[in-house]
Amino acid sequence: MRLSIALFCLAACGGSAPPPSAPSAAPDPVAASASGASAATPDPAPAPAPSAAAAAKDSPGAGGASAGLPAACADAASPVCTPPSEYAERLCSKPHQEIALALFGKATPLTRMYLRGKMDDLLFDEGVLTLRYHAVPKNGIQVGSAAGSYDVLRWDGTCAMAVDADMLTQKRPPRPRSARVLWHRIGDKTQTALIVASEGIKKAHARRGKECRGAMTGDVSAECQKADASLVDAIVDYVRGGGQVPAPDAP
Repeated sequence: MRLSIALFCLAACGGSAPPPSAPSAAPDPVAASASGASAATPDPAPAPAPSAAAAAKDSPGAGGASAGLPAACADAASPVCTPPSEYAERLCSKPHQEIALALFGKATPLTRMYLRGKMDDLLFDEGVLTLRYHAVPKNGIQVGSAAGSYDVLRWDGTCAMAVDADMLTQKRPPRPRSARVLWHRIGDKTQTALIVASEGIKKAHARRGKECRGAMTGDVSAECQKADASLVDAIVDYVRGGGQVPAPDAP
């Protein structure tokens, strides 16, 4: 009897076994990262797919200066913005078609001027960029305008030297003209970027290829000449409208 009571007390007083502890939660990777550093750095956003903007990286249209473009005016106090004289010297040593396209972009600081009339190869209402100013020498022989002259850059990448200041104006005409942009002087990379970036250039280029059949110079048909002019207009309109052009190498 005493044995039964003892067994009963042992069962009643010993109590049930403690319930199994809940499994610990898996460590939170974000919390773990935060505990190991004062501030967690988020993963970078995925890189965008290649586009025309990537091809035009560091272009003036994108707002940045490159090794091939002047970053500021040579004389910040002058009413006319020109590049450093040594840059203008190198630029005018030979035609630089790609640099011209980049410099005519909206973001570059150089002053735009327009021809008041026809002068040699320069066209009436042609748009140019000022590169250097030549004042009339004191106590010297005056040649040309008493207002001095400018060296200017044309859309085709060539320079016109000592253009009388009186022949130039900063007032933009309703329909500015341009020197003929030479497509074959544009590198493959820039050609591709322009075709990808502009539907107008793409269509004009396709039409030129059809009408000119690869001809760049020499005797071509009237339709080829029209197609080439349309391509030039499309490129000029694109650049004037703020379109991006790949950053060129320095002259």
